Amino acid sequence: MAKWSRETYLVLGVVVILVGLEFMALQHLVLTKEATMFLARQTNHPQLAAAETMEQLTGSLEHVPPLHVNVSQWFGRAIALAGAVMILRNAGKN
Repeated sequence: MAKWSRETYLVLGVVVILVGLEFMALQHLVLTKEATMFLARQTNHPQLAAAETMEQLTGSLEHVPPLHVNVSQWFGRAIALAGAVMILRNAGKN
């Protein structure tokens, strides 16, 4: 494994802070039907079997509602804090 340089930690920290700020600005996310079906397949959700049966009968996924995810304010702050820690780790290296 290659050793990370100071610049790598700095850039990664800035990117993670920006992602954290983006999550802080969000109230909630609405996933597309495709993303909802992907998550249902990955987690073996019981509604998936019914949705796939209806898809076979009707030929469409219109009955599958998109997933609404509420984003807590602490989540964005935690991500931004992780980015700040990366930048501070960068500042401590010589």
